[in-house]
Amino acid sequence: MILTGHSTSAYLQELFCPYENKNISVNRPRVWCKRDAQDENCCTGFSFQQGVNVLEQGNIAVKDDGKSFTVSVKTLTQGDGVYWCGFMTEDKIIVKLAEDYFTDTPFNFAWSILRWILFILLPVITISTHIYTNKKHGDTKTT
Repeated sequence: MILTGHSTSAYLQELFCPYENKNISVNRPRVWCKRDAQDENCCTGFSFQQGVNVLEQGNIAVKDDGKSFTVSVKTLTQGDGVYWCGFMTEDKIIVKLAEDYFTDTPFNFAWSILRWILFILLPVITISTHIYTNKKHGDTKTT
């Protein structure tokens, strides 16, 4: 048997960056950066021109429809954290369009959803158990 090709699996995260109502020239460089943990007004990353579709050796893909651009991330080279997308002004100031927490491991993403489900289920199970226990003990009591 001869096999050709290969298969890969990646954990893809996306950040939607709308700009149609921001009065910003669409020709300005776009920005993708990680927020600084020490100074929430700063970030570390890079800028890129409109028309660039692949960044970081294929780990980041950019789609632009003229009203927004979407950054799709397979692997975070800077690690977990809050990432921004935006535009760079002529004065080298970043105009932030959106931000979100990105993680390099799918477990963290699954846990972020699972913990809310557990948060809701725990009180429901506790109350149900309490009601069931009281009902069962109430049936066996005689006066």
